[in-house]
Amino acid sequence: MTTLVDTSAWVEFLRSTGSDLNVRVRSMIDADERLATTDVVIMELLCGAGISDHRSRIWGLLNRCSMLPTRPLFDYEIAAELYTRCRRDGFHPNNTNDLVIAAVAIGKKVPLLTADRHFERIAAVSSLRLAAP
Repeated sequence: MTTLVDTSAWVEFLRSTGSDLNVRVRSMIDADERLATTDVVIMELLCGAGISDHRSRIWGLLNRCSMLPTRPLFDYEIAAELYTRCRRDGFHPNNTNDLVIAAVAIGKKVPLLTADRHFERIAAVSSLRLAAP
């Protein structure tokens, strides 16, 4: 099964934090599991990688992933609906990029591996599946 790896999970791995999530990403890479990324995750990672050596490492990791590109308008409409559902449930999503990432995971029917706890709130009001760390 393919797993969409969120920016926060990649950051745990890239920083070698030793967290359960860091270990999980390492084991997925070592086991050659099917990992996926999306354009929003790529953009977020590259924004955080100021040094060209970091960019090279990031591209090396992302090039082994399947690409799940956002579908213009469609995924953004789903993201807007997720925002509305979250607000109705009393949660105010601060990062609309995360709503787009969730929309991609929902649309492609793949679980999302993430360190961000607010995805649990998004999953509570949608069909987003979260991968276990």
